[in-house]
Amino acid sequence: MNYLYIDTNESLKIFCEQIRDCRFCALDTEFVREKTYYPVLSLIQLATETRQACIDPLAIDDFTPLVEIFNVPSMVKILHSPGQDLELFYQQLNALPQPIFDTQLAAAVLGYANQIGYADLVKRVCSVQLEKKYTRANWSRRPLSKGELDYAMDDVRYLIEIYQQLHSQLQEKGRLEWIQADLEKLSKPDAYQVDFSSLWKRLKGVQRLKGAALNNADQLCRWREQLAIQKNRPRRWIIKDEDIVDIARFKPGNHEELAQIGNLSAEYVKKNGNAILQVLSQAAQMRPDQYPKQTDFKQLNNQQQAIADCLMALCRLVSEQNEIALASVATKKELDQLILGKRDNKLCSGWRYEMLGQHLLEFLEGGLSLRCHQGQLNFK
Repeated sequence: MNYLYIDTNESLKIFCEQIRDCRFCALDTEFVREKTYYPVLSLIQLATETRQACIDPLAIDDFTPLVEIFNVPSMVKILHSPGQDLELFYQQLNALPQPIFDTQLAAAVLGYANQIGYADLVKRVCSVQLEKKYTRANWSRRPLSKGELDYAMDDVRYLIEIYQQLHSQLQEKGRLEWIQADLEKLSKPDAYQVDFSSLWKRLKGVQRLKGAALNNADQLCRWREQLAIQKNRPRRWIIKDEDIVDIARFKPGNHEELAQIGNLSAEYVKKNGNAILQVLSQAAQMRPDQYPKQTDFKQLNNQQQAIADCLMALCRLVSEQNEIALASVATKKELDQLILGKRDNKLCSGWRYEMLGQHLLEFLEGGLSLRCHQGQLNFK
């Protein structure tokens, strides 16, 4: 189908009125995030069963009609691996579409490759090979070429067909309920808000830190995030991960000591030194029981390793029975956590629990056993 290019408030309003009664709405975005903390939303692609459009968010300032479409309960919003798209909608439109269907999640539950990409899924389901010519296009540049817009629209024009096929397969296999909880979480704002308490966990090299040094890194990460948000600049432009780790370890007490760390220039220390030293001073006043703690990964003993082997065998068996790639279902690390009594991983909730997790826990509690009969492994 032909698509519209919408770059005025009035044309967006008219388009949204025309699609209000549609059953399906495929969504995707293009954005730029090289020089800013927040991604610059540069294009919104939308397709229903009757109409398609590229919406120019750089030219439009009233998204009320689109937000109203997001909230139509009878219209399924279809996206592929939508985390970044939904984050953009939440940050810049203060809205999240619902109900949502994630084609990547559905494909995983149906046994397609783990975290299958959109182009591969289009090829598998629709027998169409997508172009890759504009993968590095500058989507904030105007005007965009027809080739770039056609490429962008390819990201939504096949989603409804994919949804219909995957939804039908999920119903046939009785797996639609498996993913409902995960899909509902995608529409909850909590998933797109900054969790300042866990920023340190993504810090490169943080594994080397503990105690007061880890607390320093935690507080420096919080300071960096707040400043990056305030200035709308990438975190690395505020201070690099490796410099945070070095500062946290060596705990400089003045500008001279700070200047000896890493690649911090004299100009940088002059500009940010007081703020960094203040963060360290405040961190030093915190009690040890307030420090963050590294996850304690205990080494499994020989008996536990044997149990882990049994769990992995059970995983392979259940994955094969359900025609799902093992990598989509469980990791060795998650199995080790179960053996150590930890129940806060993916195997204990959602579709993985329905398919596999409950069997693993039953095995650990002695209510399920593995047996080999005539060369075939099974459980009861």
